[in-house]
Amino acid sequence: MLKKLIAILLVSTVATLSSGVAHAASGQDKGETSLTRGAASLLLPGWGQYLNGEMKTRGGKIKTGTMIVLEIGGALTTILVGTLVGYPVIWAGIGILIFNHLWSATDAYVKAPVGPEMAMKGESLER
Repeated sequence: MLKKLIAILLVSTVATLSSGVAHAASGQDKGETSLTRGAASLLLPGWGQYLNGEMKTRGGKIKTGTMIVLEIGGALTTILVGTLVGYPVIWAGIGILIFNHLWSATDAYVKAPVGPEMAMKGESLER
């Protein structure tokens, strides 16, 4: 009985993973660009902001710099606390890293450009 259940779960999992995900595009849907930039920032904070072109503004540079400083600080805190104190307190550094990655990913996803842009006489127009 257990072998049959595992076989059914395996077959359904493979069938689900091999099929594509269908969704309807709407005016609010940002598409693949925002997901790509959000995933990039989830892996490396600041990468999605760079892809969004936020490094051209002063505020974008400050925000991305803050994300980089938080990443370095979280990594150092995790390493130092992990070697000096031990397990329960190590979550202080890990919490900083989790917060930074989630903040960066959601910010890059929200600030991603919506749809194609058209330029006319030097002005950028969004559809």
